[in-house]
Amino acid sequence: MRAAAVPRTEITIGRGTVAVRQDELDRLLRALGELKHRAAASIADEIGALRVAGVRIHLLPTESEVEALRAAIVAAEPISRSPGSSLARLKALLDEA
Repeated sequence: MRAAAVPRTEITIGRGTVAVRQDELDRLLRALGELKHRAAASIADEIGALRVAGVRIHLLPTESEVEALRAAIVAAEPISRSPGSSLARLKALLDEA
């Protein structure tokens, strides 16, 4: 019997897309909330609103929002389980932007 598929939310930045598990997205949003920066709150609000609206999240982050996302990813996953983890791929996508 096949295991049930884990729901994922697609996050698109520029031309790249990463499918993020719900638990990873929850950790990312929590980490953004703990940063206490305006850019972190702004991008967290945008992700939260788009998450409710549908499955795919298209972001056009400002440079300060990109920095907030990078910091939140490090806080949410301080030791990357693998370079192929969703949050590691999202960080790589941000590094390309």
